[in-house]
Amino acid sequence: MTTPPQRRRDPQPISRGWELAAAAVGGALIAVALAALAGLGLASALWGEGWVWPYGTETIVHVLGGLLHGDPGRGLPPDQLRQVAGPVPVYTCVVAVELVLVITAVISAVLISRYRRPGDARGGMATRREAEQALGLRQLRAGRAVIRPDRYPSAGSRGRLYRLLSIGGDAIRGHAHRSVPSTDSRQTSPAPSTRRRRPPVRTIRELP
Repeated sequence: MTTPPQRRRDPQPISRGWELAAAAVGGALIAVALAALAGLGLASALWGEGWVWPYGTETIVHVLGGLLHGDPGRGLPPDQLRQVAGPVPVYTCVVAVELVLVITAVISAVLISRYRRPGDARGGMATRREAEQALGLRQLRAGRAVIRPDRYPSAGSRGRLYRLLSIGGDAIRGHAHRSVPSTDSRQTSPAPSTRRRRPPVRTIRELP
């Protein structure tokens, strides 16, 4: 009887898809609101009486509502309300700051998706520049003795190889010299025998 598989707990619950989407949407809304307030302050600093910035959550909500309804500066204290520029400079600066924010967000998203995408095998791979620095033609030539020691031996190994080859060649030549008879040696004729030949025995034929 097999036991049912146990559920694996995620040590990082933020990795769920809907949570990431909610965090991204919330961050985008906050960034858009801050960009609008920055545009209002920039326009007031350039074409108004000075930089303005709302303080407090309630004041920020009222100022954003005024920007949405075409009344820039609504919700600000009276001392800051006098410094706000006209509607045209305010909305021009707000649009410019929002465009800068969008361009920055798009570039950041492209870079993150290209180089820091989760589960992407390319995250641990070297770039073309790093690969060229590590495996370029100059580096390959410098390390050819390590990569192909059979074709490009180092100075020390080349000397040892030459010595081994010379010793082996001398041994082979010596063995061949001992095994093959010399062609210059002449066959010597056997020495003449010193024994004297006996004279033939003559038999006298008897007469009848």
